[in-house]
Amino acid sequence: MAIVNKNFRVKNGLIVDGSVATVNGYNVLTEASTAFIISTVGGSADTANTPNTVVKRDGSGNFAAGTITASIVGNLTGNVTGTVSSLSNHDTGDLAEGSNLYFTNARALAATAAAYDAAGAASSAQANAATDATSKVAAEATARTSAIAAAIATEVTDRNSAIATAKSEAISAAATDATTKAGSAQSAAISAAAADATTKANAAQAAAISAAATDATTKANAAQAAAEATAAAALSSAISTEVSNRNTAISTAVDSLVDGAPALLNTLNELAAAINDDANYTTTITTALGTKANSADVTSSLATAATNAAADATTKANAAQAAAEATAAADATTKAATAKSEAISAAATDATTKVAAEATARNSAISTAIAGEVTDRNSAIATAQAAAQADAEATAASALADVADGTTPFTVVNVNDVSAIRAATTTVASAGTVNAITWSGSDYRTAKALVKFKNGVNTQVSEVLLTLDTSNNVSVTEFGSINTGTDLGTISAAYASGSVSISVTTTYASTDVMVHATLIK
Repeated sequence: MAIVNKNFRVKNGLIVDGSVATVNGYNVLTEASTAFIISTVGGSADTANTPNTVVKRDGSGNFAAGTITASIVGNLTGNVTGTVSSLSNHDTGDLAEGSNLYFTNARALAATAAAYDAAGAASSAQANAATDATSKVAAEATARTSAIAAAIATEVTDRNSAIATAKSEAISAAATDATTKAGSAQSAAISAAAADATTKANAAQAAAISAAATDATTKANAAQAAAEATAAAALSSAISTEVSNRNTAISTAVDSLVDGAPALLNTLNELAAAINDDANYTTTITTALGTKANSADVTSSLATAATNAAADATTKANAAQAAAEATAAADATTKAATAKSEAISAAATDATTKVAAEATARNSAISTAIAGEVTDRNSAIATAQAAAQADAEATAASALADVADGTTPFTVVNVNDVSAIRAATTTVASAGTVNAITWSGSDYRTAKALVKFKNGVNTQVSEVLLTLDTSNNVSVTEFGSINTGTDLGTISAAYASGSVSISVTTTYASTDVMVHATLIK
């Protein structure tokens, strides 16, 4: 046998003489019949559900098999065991029922009817239990609150009394201590102020006396100089006046003598007239001149006047100096006394200020201590209140749990988390339809309401149940109604603009309508 290690291509077909042919060690099929294929793979083929056989269809195109994992297209006849992933194109009408019935609302209600009471006894029992639990919880909470309030009031009274006593004692002690220290401070301040005032007063007095003496001397010297200057001026003025008067008199006499004549009198009549026709004119003139002072007398008089003026100026200057010294001494004494008084007053004021500051500091310290004590006590009271409230709430929760029906799968919740109570009243003046009560449809989706009509002596009470689906369609039923003789109105419900409302249509005018509703989320 020849072995070829190369690829070769046969374009027209390959004819192999013999009964077998192999490729890479595997036989090549040489027959197309089903029997040959079945024989080649080893085994048999059958339409029955036979293990380890090839499945083939029978004359009708059917075959039997065990577990088949596939998408089945067409009808499936026979029993199916295992999981069927989808029956979306079938419903329960396509299934024949045996002992296991499929689910319907009617069958579910029928099967569980024994667990419900159509008269609402279970609901009533639950409501009664909830009411009883609420009453007991409220009573327990009231008792707890009362006890807590009493305990807190007692504690507050005791603490306030203790605070008041401590405050009174602290204030008394602080006042005593402040008084003692204030007295000591005042005494020391007065003593120091007195010593300081005496020293300052003596220094002020000495300085004032020295200044006054200097000032008096200066003023006396100035007064003396002024007096001497005044006297000299007076003397000069007197001399000047006297000379002026004499010159004026002489000029007047000469003018009178001349009497308007020329400088050279050349007529006796004019001269005689000038001498008053006095034949003894010379004697008369001599006599007149004898009555006048001579120059020596004038000089002597002037010297005497100057001396007298100087003496008078000295006397006045000495008197002014003495008066000035006396005034300065008195002024110095007054100023020294005033300085001493002011120093003592300032020292007393300073002592009073320091005592007040000490008292303020003491009072501030006392107030701070009291405030801290009050804060601590209030904190303790708040802690006690919180603990008492927690105990009360725990007790209430325990009581509520004890009330719950052990055979009913209730979940303990806060009633306010799932429901609310609403009430409304209105008077319908004219017979017609009005809104009796309204609430938000997003908050509460279900309600049970008692609606009362009253007109004159007649009344009507109706119980209404209503609920909303996810599309806000309202289902409402009048669960029961009773009246005292005549129908006073009808009830309806609607959803609009996010709100649910219960409306009433009254039969008569002037009808009072009252609604009490329990709303559930």
